[in-house]
Amino acid sequence: MTLQEILDEIAEKYPHGLSNASVIRKINQVQNELFRTTFRERATAIYTLAKNVFVYTLPIPRTNVDAVLVQGRVYLHQSVEKRSNVPFYYFEGKTGLGIYPTPTENIVDGLTLFYFRYPAQLSEAALTAVPELDADFHMLLVYGALAQICEVFQDAGMVNNYTSKYNGLIDEFQKALNKAPNDDRIEDVMGGGWM
Repeated sequence: MTLQEILDEIAEKYPHGLSNASVIRKINQVQNELFRTTFRERATAIYTLAKNVFVYTLPIPRTNVDAVLVQGRVYLHQSVEKRSNVPFYYFEGKTGLGIYPTPTENIVDGLTLFYFRYPAQLSEAALTAVPELDADFHMLLVYGALAQICEVFQDAGMVNNYTSKYNGLIDEFQKALNKAPNDDRIEDVMGGGWM
Protein backbone atom coordinates (compact mmCIF):
# COMPACT_ATOMS: atom_id res chain seq x y z
CA MET A 1 0.00 0.00 0.00
CA THR A 2 1.09 3.55 -0.65
CA LEU A 3 0.99 6.13 2.11
CA GLN A 4 -2.17 7.60 0.55
CA GLU A 5 -3.85 4.19 0.59
CA ILE A 6 -2.91 3.76 4.26
CA LEU A 7 -4.36 7.20 5.06
CA ASP A 8 -7.55 6.28 3.17
CA GLU A 9 -7.82 2.94 4.98
CA ILE A 10 -7.46 4.67 8.35
CA ALA A 11 -10.11 7.29 7.47
CA GLU A 12 -12.53 4.57 6.28
CA LYS A 13 -12.14 2.51 9.44
CA TYR A 14 -12.34 5.45 11.85
CA PRO A 15 -13.40 8.86 10.46
CA HIS A 16 -11.39 11.28 12.59
CA GLY A 17 -10.88 14.78 11.14
CA LEU A 18 -7.17 14.87 12.06
CA SER A 19 -4.72 16.38 9.58
CA ASN A 20 -2.65 14.15 7.32
CA ALA A 21 0.46 15.45 9.09
CA SER A 22 -0.87 14.21 12.45
CA VAL A 23 -1.81 10.78 11.08
CA ILE A 24 1.50 10.41 9.22
CA ARG A 25 3.35 11.25 12.44
CA LYS A 26 1.50 8.38 14.11
CA ILE A 27 2.24 6.03 11.20
CA ASN A 28 5.94 6.94 11.45
CA GLN A 29 5.87 6.26 15.21
CA VAL A 30 4.40 2.82 14.60
CA GLN A 31 6.85 2.06 11.80
CA ASN A 32 9.84 3.22 13.90
CA GLU A 33 8.68 1.07 16.81
CA LEU A 34 8.29 -1.97 14.55
CA PHE A 35 11.79 -1.53 13.12
CA ARG A 36 13.19 -1.06 16.64
CA THR A 37 11.44 -4.07 18.21
CA THR A 38 9.93 -6.54 15.75
CA PHE A 39 11.18 -6.00 12.21
CA ARG A 40 14.91 -5.92 13.05
CA GLU A 41 16.71 -5.88 9.71
CA ARG A 42 20.50 -5.79 9.82
CA ALA A 43 22.55 -3.61 7.51
CA THR A 44 26.19 -2.67 7.08
CA ALA A 45 27.98 0.63 6.57
CA ILE A 46 31.63 0.67 5.56
CA TYR A 47 33.86 3.69 6.03
CA THR A 48 37.39 4.58 5.09
CA LEU A 49 39.41 5.28 8.20
CA ALA A 50 41.16 8.63 8.00
CA LYS A 51 44.46 9.34 9.69
CA ASN A 52 43.97 11.17 13.01
CA VAL A 53 40.15 11.12 12.67
CA PHE A 54 38.47 9.37 15.59
CA VAL A 55 34.77 10.29 15.14
CA TYR A 56 32.55 9.17 12.25
CA THR A 57 28.93 10.11 11.54
CA LEU A 58 26.34 7.43 12.22
CA PRO A 59 23.76 6.73 9.48
CA ILE A 60 21.18 5.73 12.11
CA PRO A 61 20.23 6.39 15.75
CA ARG A 62 22.95 5.10 18.05
CA THR A 63 20.58 2.66 19.74
CA ASN A 64 20.52 0.74 16.43
CA VAL A 65 24.28 0.00 16.44
CA ASP A 66 24.88 -3.75 16.69
CA ALA A 67 28.65 -4.17 16.24
CA VAL A 68 31.74 -2.21 15.23
CA LEU A 69 34.79 -3.69 13.50
CA VAL A 70 38.02 -1.88 12.73
CA GLN A 71 40.19 -3.71 10.21
CA GLY A 72 38.21 -6.89 10.94
CA ARG A 73 38.72 -6.66 14.71
CA VAL A 74 35.65 -6.37 16.95
CA TYR A 75 35.64 -3.24 19.11
CA LEU A 76 33.65 -3.31 22.36
CA HIS A 77 31.43 -0.46 23.46
CA GLN A 78 32.95 1.68 26.18
CA SER A 79 31.09 3.94 28.55
CA VAL A 80 32.14 5.73 31.72
CA GLU A 81 30.41 3.08 33.83
CA LYS A 82 32.53 0.20 32.50
CA ARG A 83 36.14 -0.80 32.96
CA SER A 84 38.35 0.25 30.10
CA ASN A 85 38.59 -2.01 27.07
CA VAL A 86 41.20 -1.27 24.45
CA PRO A 87 40.39 -1.01 21.63
CA PHE A 88 36.85 0.34 21.99
CA TYR A 89 34.15 2.48 20.43
CA TYR A 90 31.96 5.07 22.09
CA PHE A 91 29.23 7.52 21.18
CA GLU A 92 30.02 11.18 20.67
CA GLY A 93 26.87 13.30 20.93
CA LYS A 94 23.78 12.02 19.14
CA THR A 95 25.30 11.17 15.77
CA GLY A 96 28.98 10.46 16.33
CA LEU A 97 30.76 7.14 16.68
CA GLY A 98 34.21 7.45 18.19
CA ILE A 99 36.94 4.81 18.02
CA TYR A 100 40.03 4.36 20.15
CA PRO A 101 42.87 4.14 19.43
CA THR A 102 42.76 6.90 16.82
CA PRO A 103 43.82 5.66 13.35
CA THR A 104 47.39 6.54 12.48
CA GLU A 105 46.95 6.05 8.74
CA ASN A 106 44.26 6.13 6.04
CA ILE A 107 42.69 2.69 5.59
CA VAL A 108 40.17 2.12 2.79
CA ASP A 109 37.11 0.24 4.09
CA GLY A 110 38.78 -0.03 7.51
CA LEU A 111 35.65 0.62 9.59
CA THR A 112 32.63 -1.67 9.39
CA LEU A 113 29.46 -0.79 11.25
CA PHE A 114 26.71 -3.38 11.66
CA TYR A 115 23.40 -1.88 12.62
CA PHE A 116 19.67 -2.38 12.61
CA ARG A 117 18.12 -0.41 9.78
CA TYR A 118 15.95 2.59 10.49
CA PRO A 119 13.02 3.14 8.11
CA ALA A 120 12.73 6.14 5.81
CA GLN A 121 10.27 8.57 7.33
CA LEU A 122 6.98 9.08 5.48
CA SER A 123 5.74 12.59 4.72
CA GLU A 124 2.88 14.56 3.18
CA ALA A 125 5.21 15.51 0.33
CA ALA A 126 5.37 11.89 -0.86
CA LEU A 127 1.92 10.33 -0.59
CA THR A 128 2.81 7.75 -3.25
CA ALA A 129 5.70 6.43 -1.11
CA VAL A 130 5.51 2.81 0.00
CA PRO A 131 6.53 2.10 3.61
CA GLU A 132 9.60 -0.12 4.01
CA LEU A 133 7.77 -2.59 6.23
CA ASP A 134 7.04 -5.92 4.53
CA ALA A 135 4.07 -5.24 2.21
CA ASP A 136 2.16 -8.22 3.63
CA PHE A 137 2.06 -6.42 6.97
CA HIS A 138 1.19 -2.83 6.05
CA MET A 139 -2.03 -3.26 8.02
CA LEU A 140 0.18 -3.11 11.14
CA LEU A 141 0.70 0.56 10.28
CA VAL A 142 -3.04 1.03 9.85
CA TYR A 143 -4.04 -0.66 13.12
CA GLY A 144 -1.18 0.88 15.09
CA ALA A 145 -2.08 4.37 13.91
CA LEU A 146 -5.79 3.71 14.51
CA ALA A 147 -5.09 2.74 18.14
CA GLN A 148 -3.26 6.04 18.63
CA ILE A 149 -6.00 8.03 16.90
CA CYS A 150 -8.65 6.41 19.11
CA GLU A 151 -6.57 7.36 22.16
CA VAL A 152 -6.76 11.00 21.02
CA PHE A 153 -10.55 10.74 21.03
CA GLN A 154 -10.57 8.74 24.28
CA ASP A 155 -12.44 5.90 22.59
CA ALA A 156 -11.27 3.04 24.82
CA GLY A 157 -13.39 0.39 23.11
CA MET A 158 -11.89 1.12 19.72
CA VAL A 159 -8.37 1.42 21.18
CA ASN A 160 -8.80 -2.12 22.50
CA ASN A 161 -10.27 -3.29 19.18
CA TYR A 162 -7.41 -1.93 17.05
CA THR A 163 -4.76 -2.95 19.58
CA SER A 164 -6.11 -6.51 19.45
CA LYS A 165 -5.96 -6.52 15.63
CA TYR A 166 -2.44 -5.04 15.76
CA ASN A 167 -1.27 -7.69 18.24
CA GLY A 168 -2.83 -10.44 16.11
CA LEU A 169 -0.85 -9.26 13.10
CA ILE A 170 2.31 -9.06 15.21
CA ASP A 171 1.79 -12.73 16.16
CA GLU A 172 1.24 -13.63 12.50
CA PHE A 173 4.37 -11.67 11.54
CA GLN A 174 6.43 -13.50 14.18
CA LYS A 175 5.20 -16.88 12.91
CA ALA A 176 6.11 -15.95 9.33
CA LEU A 177 9.50 -14.69 10.48
CA ASN A 178 10.31 -17.87 12.42
CA LYS A 179 9.14 -20.28 9.71
CA ALA A 180 12.00 -22.17 8.09
CA PRO A 181 11.96 -21.43 4.34
CA ASN A 182 12.00 -24.38 1.95
CA ASP A 183 12.11 -26.97 4.71
CA ASP A 184 11.71 -30.23 2.78
CA ARG A 185 12.06 -32.57 5.74
CA ILE A 186 9.26 -35.01 6.33
CA GLU A 187 8.18 -35.32 9.92
CA ASP A 188 8.17 -38.89 11.29
CA VAL A 189 4.72 -38.94 12.89
CA MET A 190 4.50 -42.75 13.00
CA GLY A 191 7.62 -43.20 15.12
CA GLY A 192 9.17 -45.86 12.87
CA GLY A 193 12.21 -43.84 11.89
CA TRP A 194 13.81 -43.73 8.47
CA MET A 195 16.99 -45.51 7.60
